[in-house]
Amino acid sequence: MGQKRLFPQHLQFGFSDQGVSPVVGVLLMVALTVLLVGVTAVSLAGVSNPLKKGLMANVDIELIEGGVPNEVRYRDNFIILMHKGGDPLPIESIQIILTGQGSSYTGVVAQGGKIVKGDLQVTYLDLCPEGKDSRYLKRNSCITDGYWSAGEVIVLNGDDGLGHNSSVIVRVGNISNTSNNFGFKKGTVVTVKIIENPSSKLISRCNANVLAAKKI
Repeated sequence: MGQKRLFPQHLQFGFSDQGVSPVVGVLLMVALTVLLVGVTAVSLAGVSNPLKKGLMANVDIELIEGGVPNEVRYRDNFIILMHKGGDPLPIESIQIILTGQGSSYTGVVAQGGKIVKGDLQVTYLDLCPEGKDSRYLKRNSCITDGYWSAGEVIVLNGDDGLGHNSSVIVRVGNISNTSNNFGFKKGTVVTVKIIENPSSKLISRCNANVLAAKKI
C-alpha cells in the first residue's frame, strides 16, 4: 500500500499568489509615496516661499526744500528721509519714487535745451552710490555698510542724477529724455514711496510740503 498523507491536502504548506499580490501592491505604494515626497521637496527648494515676510520699515520725511530755476538751482533741492524703525534696508534692493509738481532740464545747454515743467516723477532705482553724483556718497556715508538702518537719514539732491549711466530717472509728464536733474515747486506736496525690489512691495509711503530752499 502507498504511504499515507500526514496532512490533508488543504492544509499542506506552499506559496500562494493570493498572499503575494497584496504585499507587492503595498510596497509599490510606499515607494511611490517616498518618490513623490522627494520630488516635491526638490521643487520647493528652488522656489521662494510665498509666505516669506517682506521688508518692513517706517520711513518719514524730515525735510523737503527746493524750488525751480529762477527761484533756486536744482542742486538747492534737498529731500531728507529718516528711517525710524524696522528692518535694515539693503541699498541695492530699495527703490525710492518721488512725485509732485516741478521741473527738469531736457536737451543740451546752448543747443536747444530747455527747462520743462509739470508732473514730476523722480525714481531712484537703488540707493547705491554708483550712477549718482559723487556728492551723494558724501551726504550718505551711513550706507557704506550696504544698509539703510533705523536711526539713519538719507539725503537726496536735485543733482544726484547728473552724469552717464544715471541710476536716477526723471520724467516730466510724458517727457523722459531729461538730464535726470530735478526741482520741486515750493508750496506743493511731494509724495515719497519706498519700494522693495524685485517684488515691488510698498514698504513705506509719506508726503510733505516743499519749503523754499535757501540759496547756497
